[in-house]
Amino acid sequence: VSTQSTGGKIANMLSHSKDSIKEPILRTQNKEMKKLALPNFKTLQEYMGDIKTGKNLNEQERLKRAIELVDRGWKNVMQRDELFMQLIKQTTRNPKPKSLELGWRLMAAYLYYFPPTVRFQSYLEGYLYKNIDLVPEITHYATYCHERLAFMVERGPKMGSEKPTEKTLCHVMQLPVKKSIFAATLGEVMNLQQYSHPNHHLPWVLTLLAEKIVEYGGHNTLGIFRVPGDIDMVTALKSAIDSGEYTSNFPTNDPSVCASLFKEWLRELYDPVIPHDQYDVCLRSCENPNYCATIINDQLPNINRLVVTYVIRFLQSFLTEERKTATRMNADNLAMVFAPNLLRYSGTDLKVVMDNAESEMKFVRTLINHLDTSYMDGVV
Repeated sequence: VSTQSTGGKIANMLSHSKDSIKEPILRTQNKEMKKLALPNFKTLQEYMGDIKTGKNLNEQERLKRAIELVDRGWKNVMQRDELFMQLIKQTTRNPKPKSLELGWRLMAAYLYYFPPTVRFQSYLEGYLYKNIDLVPEITHYATYCHERLAFMVERGPKMGSEKPTEKTLCHVMQLPVKKSIFAATLGEVMNLQQYSHPNHHLPWVLTLLAEKIVEYGGHNTLGIFRVPGDIDMVTALKSAIDSGEYTSNFPTNDPSVCASLFKEWLRELYDPVIPHDQYDVCLRSCENPNYCATIINDQLPNINRLVVTYVIRFLQSFLTEERKTATRMNADNLAMVFAPNLLRYSGTDLKVVMDNAESEMKFVRTLINHLDTSYMDGVV
């Protein structure tokens, strides 16, 4: 930490403040980090409403500032510790409940997308642990963030080229107070449903949406999966399913809305359903049916194998001649739509993403055309 004062002055320097900072809180020789630290802190103060320019922000403006900060840490490892340290400062001895909650919501977002560096882990872990019992109003946030840090240290940052968005960030910031079956790992999803759906071997949300797609005529809907459902209806359905309100009155009878959420659930999984460590071999063997089947049946964790096989079996049900004529969706079309939801390149280079898209599509098409999914009959 920069050494400008001692004792109580250091404590004040590491406490919530309406004043700007003159230099990074953490000592650094990196000129770029020195340059970015000050505007980052101002953005944080605006987001939390700690300075005049942030007091009257509407929710969208506030969220925009949060996205700026999360995106910087997600993209740049060198900025992460300073971002965490600035947030620690603004959530320490913060007398304003709303500002404090906003700060902890941002902490949850940071720890969803990226961990601190190894040298900063123990300091952050201690801060989070200390806050679990320090202020009752933020106990749930501190508990979640403490658990999330342990997860991030073990697993590393969220990988992929899909940058943080307003939609995902809103959802992520609610996770400390409301566990969700969206944007979680498969393991977390299965743990969440162990009491509500104890006999299910698959995520119940996946089977529910598949059943609704069929029930509402998806097998005969033009452009199913390719033509998106109404975005407001998709959001409403997502909220209803996550809150349990769907049971008494399902909020839609549109198969395209259900199909959009079916894809979204897969795409938002914290880790892709086909793990990153299998990505390259999937692309290398994308047109070899036997090897593709071996990857799915022998190389994936059991829950991933079941989910992939269930999805492929569901897509195979659209390939009768009558249904292909009605939907205008053949194996190529379905593979093109679903490849980004099953496979995820772990880097951020958009050129590589574009270069790999054809091989990703071929891999999924090979699964749709050749994978034996008969053993999934009756599995839920």
